[in-house]
Amino acid sequence: MFIPLSNTSDFVLVSDHPDPLLLNHWDLAGFKFGTVLLEGDLLPSEELELVSWGELVRLADSRIEVDPEKLEISRTINSKIYQWDLRKEDSLLSAKIITSEDNLLSELEDVHSPVVLKAEYGLAGRNQIVLGQASESWKLSQIPKRLFGFPILMEEWVGERRILDFSTLWDVENSKFRYLGNTVMAVDRDGTFRGIRIFKESNPLVETFLPKIYSTVQSVSSKLTENYSGPCSVDGFFFREDTIRCQPISEFNFRYSIGRVLWELRQKRNPKSNESGILILPYPKVETLNEWDWIQTQNESLNGFLMYLTPVRDSKKKPYQNIVLYYETNSVDHFVEEILSVWPS
Repeated sequence: MFIPLSNTSDFVLVSDHPDPLLLNHWDLAGFKFGTVLLEGDLLPSEELELVSWGELVRLADSRIEVDPEKLEISRTINSKIYQWDLRKEDSLLSAKIITSEDNLLSELEDVHSPVVLKAEYGLAGRNQIVLGQASESWKLSQIPKRLFGFPILMEEWVGERRILDFSTLWDVENSKFRYLGNTVMAVDRDGTFRGIRIFKESNPLVETFLPKIYSTVQSVSSKLTENYSGPCSVDGFFFREDTIRCQPISEFNFRYSIGRVLWELRQKRNPKSNESGILILPYPKVETLNEWDWIQTQNESLNGFLMYLTPVRDSKKKPYQNIVLYYETNSVDHFVEEILSVWPS
C-alpha cells in the first residue's frame, strides 16, 4: 500500500516484485509513485528517512531489521493493558485487567451484563471474545488461541447499543499529538473491522463531539511514559444509553492504520467526490475471480471509482485471503452496499 502513497523521489522496498498489471492499474488511476526495489537492492548513498507500517524497524544495508529499542517502546505503548491504565479515568465503560483463568472465573461470578475479553495485542476486532450471557462460558476455551493467554482486558460490552465507530488520525512528534482528521469505520455486530470511510464533510456526530474527543486524547496522551514519534490513530465509538454517549478512546494504534492510508490517498488524489473508502473483502470461496474483468465492469456500471489497493495474487498466482479495494463516490448512502452486492461470494 506504500507504493501508491509514495512520491516519485521515494524508494519503496518490497519483498517480492509487484505484478506489472497492478503497477499499471495504479498508473492509469493517476498515481505517480517512487522507484520500487527488492529488499537488499542497493539504495542511494544520500540520507534517507524510513517510513514503515509500525515504528519498530530500522534500515541496515538496504534491508529492514528490527530495532530492539523501538520494538520495546512499541510493545509497551500498543499494549491494551498499558493503555487502560492511561485512559481509565476518561472511560465511560468499566474494565478490569485479568491476569489468570482463576482470576477471570472469579470476576465473571459478579458480572451480570455482557463483556468483551480483549487480547493484550490484537488487530481489528479479531482477537476478542464477546460474552453476552452466562451460557456462553464455553467460549473461554478459545482464550489460548484467540487471545494468546493472559493478561487480557475484560471490558463492558454495549453490543447493539453501539451505533457508530470512528477513528481520529494524528501525527505524533516526541509524544506531542497533532490532529489531522477523522474516519468512520464499517464494523460488524461482533466488532470485526470490515472497512473505513472518509467524507468531504466530517460526520455530524463526530463533529459535534470533536472538542471532547480532542481534549480527551490530548489529556490521555500526556500520560505516555515512552517517547514516540510517528503516525497514530485513536479508535472510539458512540452508543445509546439514556442519550447518545461518546467513548472517545477505545484503543490507540501507534502505527500506520487503514484509516491513515485512506486519509493520505484522499490527500494525494484530492477528489471532488463526497466520499472515499477502503473495503477489505474475502477472496471468493466458490468462483475463480478474473479480477481485471471484474473491476473494469464495475467501473463502467457503478456510480463511482474502484481501484485495487493490494495485489489479488502472489507471484505464484495463488490468491491472497483478502482483497483491499479503494473507492470514491458521490452516492454516500448506497455505494458500499452496491459493491458488496456485486462482489462474488
